[in-house]
Amino acid sequence: MKITKFEQSDSEALETLKAKAWGVADREHYGEVLPNFFKEEFTLIAKDNDEVVGYITVVCDSGVAQVEPLMVDPNKKGQGIGTALLEQAEKLAKEKGIHKLWLETGEDWKAKDFYLKHGYTVRADLPNHTGGYNFVLMDKMI
Repeated sequence: MKITKFEQSDSEALETLKAKAWGVADREHYGEVLPNFFKEEFTLIAKDNDEVVGYITVVCDSGVAQVEPLMVDPNKKGQGIGTALLEQAEKLAKEKGIHKLWLETGEDWKAKDFYLKHGYTVRADLPNHTGGYNFVLMDKMI
């Protein structure tokens, strides 16, 4: 066996292997009735007149979705923009068949308290994570 870097000329053979291997693995893990596998990403923006003052990006993958990220203009924080974006994203995700949202944030960041206030639960500590800082994994069933 020889290990090589993926080249574009390998794409057809790689896709063939993926289809064969994933079909077997999925049935081993889920049985004959498979989940609705799909991937989709959407971004919602908040505007004040014509100025974009916040956004949220959600990456959907087979029933769960990652919030990545939710950002609000620093001069507009505390005005409900983040809450409105998160609520709208949760609503849209649910319409797409998502049952759970998850995210990572710093364990001592203000964002953690924001998500706790909106019904998210800390599920795991992620020590020495992004940039060597401690993070938490949070989720919410919707």
